[in-house]
Amino acid sequence: MRRINSEFQTFHMSEEGQKLSNRDYFGYVEMDDFACYVLADSLDEEPSINSARLVVDSIIRDFTEDPTMGRGPLGRYMRRAHGELLRQKGGMHLKVAVVVAVTDYRKLRYCHVGNSRLYLIRNARILERTKDQSLTQNLVEQDRVVLDEAARHEQRNNLYSFLGERGKPEIQISRKRKLEPGDLFIQLTRGVWEQCGEQEFLQIVNDAKETKDILDQTEDFILKEQDRRSIDNYSMAVTSVDKVYQSPKKPISVKKTLMIALPVLLVIITVSVTLFLRYRSIQTKTESMLRCMENGEEYLTRNNFQKAEEEYGEARKLADSLHRQPEYEEADMYIKLAEQVILADEALGGEEYQKAQALYMTARQMAVEAGNVGLSYIEGQLTRIEGYIEVFDLIAQGERKEEYGNLDGAIALYKSAKERAAALYFTEGKKEALELQMAAEEELEKEQMEAEERLREQIEAEAVNRALDNEQRANDQQNAIDLENQGNELLAEGSYESAITFYLAAQAIYNRLELTEMADGIEPKIAAAQAGIAAREAWAAEIAAGQEQEAE
Repeated sequence: MRRINSEFQTFHMSEEGQKLSNRDYFGYVEMDDFACYVLADSLDEEPSINSARLVVDSIIRDFTEDPTMGRGPLGRYMRRAHGELLRQKGGMHLKVAVVVAVTDYRKLRYCHVGNSRLYLIRNARILERTKDQSLTQNLVEQDRVVLDEAARHEQRNNLYSFLGERGKPEIQISRKRKLEPGDLFIQLTRGVWEQCGEQEFLQIVNDAKETKDILDQTEDFILKEQDRRSIDNYSMAVTSVDKVYQSPKKPISVKKTLMIALPVLLVIITVSVTLFLRYRSIQTKTESMLRCMENGEEYLTRNNFQKAEEEYGEARKLADSLHRQPEYEEADMYIKLAEQVILADEALGGEEYQKAQALYMTARQMAVEAGNVGLSYIEGQLTRIEGYIEVFDLIAQGERKEEYGNLDGAIALYKSAKERAAALYFTEGKKEALELQMAAEEELEKEQMEAEERLREQIEAEAVNRALDNEQRANDQQNAIDLENQGNELLAEGSYESAITFYLAAQAIYNRLELTEMADGIEPKIAAAQAGIAAREAWAAEIAAGQEQEAE
């Protein structure tokens, strides 16, 4: 019974602030060997049900039935509470942020969903804290928002995960942390940390003479802020670790035997030894099982899934022999997760990228159900595979463009694939993209040389044609000149009709050759010939008239 040999004190407060009702809720249970502390914050505005209390009651009930610090059971407690929110009827959409702390009076483990927080404080310093599952926290991690501004940032309550959401919440589960006398683990809702920053909070902890003073001074700080800003529900629980459980040293006792009680004593000794050996065997197996579980957890955090599988496999055997069903189920869950990741790693190593992607997707779901253990590694591998697939997609697009004769487009895509592969340190992809790029560039160079040769031949042919055209043009122009000259001779002889015929023929050639000035120069000559014809006709008419007069 570790509880009676340790000293834990818990104080809490929960107030409505400036709201009409208090929708925060805190509950805890301290059992012989384990304790559980749950703080929840209702994010919905449903008046008919206190969703925070529903979650706390659900988790406390499950923990009481199966007290443990195992990752698997804690994840199940959270998912069951999530399921109870979803099962509420009447179209209600319940939303809860929750933080849970469990201890065996020696170590601490915590888990949470949303933006309710836990601080583990040692020597007036925050040793560990939860990370809000909010858009603001993402911006802080990206260095786009400074930590001091996070409590006032507009996106601080825009959560990407909470109990009651459609789908499965992202449950964050910590490693076990060894407790020391003087430690404080503090749970608080957003109504506290929005008003009281971490530096102010640490100052309060440092100044407090008693544990309860932390609550009082924090509340005083919050109430001072109510004139400047609206105060939400605020709740906080402080648990002080005054004494950590230490395994009692077994006293060395000397039993004196009396000769008259020797037979009875021998029987007692025999039974006692048998029972002790059985107890010792069970104790040894239990310790080995727990040690294997802890080793497996450590290997999982280091992404050594092969070793984790081995340790959890041994833990599962021991749990089966001890008839410890919760530990058996937990070990079995992590074995299956490790096996899934190992299969995915093997597929990735064998360049079976589509298969590896499918295996990692399954592993990711298993990791979420197991409290997000190994999730960062799996998501990193998925991101890596997506990059590999992107490289091959670019290569495939380049090959299609090459098939259609677009070598420039193909080379551009091969270059993009090569650069993407280089960024991913994807040697095989880079090599393939480079080879295709070089081959396409060689083909493009060949085509360009052939095109240049065709162009040169075309230019030469056009030059010949132009020379021929110029020669023909010169001949045509000379013909026109000769026709014009013949027209001049006929005009001088008075053969006006013939002159006009030669002039029109010359003019037609000038127009075809676009020699406008020379064509226009024919017009006066045609006019002169036409005038000669008119004069001749007038003279002839005059003679005829004279002859008629003489006849009369």
